[in-house]
Amino acid sequence: MKKHPSSIYAVVLFMFTAIIFASCKKEQNNFSPQTSTKSSLNEMIAENGGNPDEAIFSANADHPTAGHVYTESNSSGQNSILVYDQNEDGLLTLKTEVASGGAGLGAGLGSQGAVTLSDDNKWLYAVNAGDNTISSFRVHGNGDLKLEHTIGSEGIKPNSVTVHGNILYVLNTGSSSICGFSISPNGELQKIAGSNQPLSGSAVDAPQIMIHPNGRVMFVTEKATNIIDEFRLDANGGIASVKHISSAGTTPFGFDFGRDNHYVIVSNAGGGVADAGSCTSYGQDENGGLGLVAKNGAVANNQTAPCWVATTRFGAFAYVTNAGSGSVSSYYINEVGNLFLVHAAAAAAGAGPIDIKVSANNHYLYALNSGSHTISEYARRPAGKLHNIGEVSSLPTYAAGLAAY
Repeated sequence: MKKHPSSIYAVVLFMFTAIIFASCKKEQNNFSPQTSTKSSLNEMIAENGGNPDEAIFSANADHPTAGHVYTESNSSGQNSILVYDQNEDGLLTLKTEVASGGAGLGAGLGSQGAVTLSDDNKWLYAVNAGDNTISSFRVHGNGDLKLEHTIGSEGIKPNSVTVHGNILYVLNTGSSSICGFSISPNGELQKIAGSNQPLSGSAVDAPQIMIHPNGRVMFVTEKATNIIDEFRLDANGGIASVKHISSAGTTPFGFDFGRDNHYVIVSNAGGGVADAGSCTSYGQDENGGLGLVAKNGAVANNQTAPCWVATTRFGAFAYVTNAGSGSVSSYYINEVGNLFLVHAAAAAAGAGPIDIKVSANNHYLYALNSGSHTISEYARRPAGKLHNIGEVSSLPTYAAGLAAY
């Protein structure tokens, strides 16, 4: 893989350590070292031929299908959504760019989930951090978008949005708060009474919000406090209760749901300290709660600033972008939720990789690179390996968020 000049690496590392993780401290390594050899780990990953995320590599597997990928420009003055056609070979082609109805920040968002798709992929939602609004777009069958509604986010600097059914929540990191909205059939958003709630404190530097697929619980990570917030939702999408949970690792950042959504896989950026990154798998109770104890602690990947997480369709693998190391790590999630590092650097990325997404057909992976203003394109390979198949260039300087179907 192509290596980046040391000067670029130094700039990226400084940016993510000095700016995003200004008050970082070295993370404690509180996991038990893996005793499995690579051979036995690969045997475990195979699950006697039953790993559903490995099935795409079998001789009779379905051929990859085409799809669409979205990101936002996050440009000041006028934010916009970039629409890419995903070809059957995994390569992306820019199709169009649609005004978002709001202003971008014109600076890095430091978040995961700036754009997201509805459960049925018929709607796309995006944050406009520059003017504190969020927008809804109708998604046509060919992937094109039509702006339908823009509304205030009820806070400062919205940076992450999540949706389940007709309920949407936005994270306002500038005001350390969240707010919920109901979604009408025509995409209009209306604030849910009593849903504007604070996080654990002020200036908690929260990067992501996401509703669990069961629709009963929602999580927010807080980088500055090493806390994960759990919000229980009532039948109307309002906040029923709040719990603040101590993270197993330092600087919890991005997350996704693993192993048929039974576990929450969280990256620990380790305060941006060199080679101090890790990830943690958290178990859930029968109601979808996070639980108080991590499955097997903060599993180190020996990379710098792992921040963004994407899991495969069935959740047997998690991929993590390491913003300071310019790499993508792969983890295996076993059937009881324990996490195992497979490849510390499964692939090289562009400068400053941030948002990451697995394609809907489960064959490809995309990483948005904030330093080189590119999207790295990868084909998944067996046992957590990645093969770089190309790169999309000339993205807007502060592009943020990835969504795919």
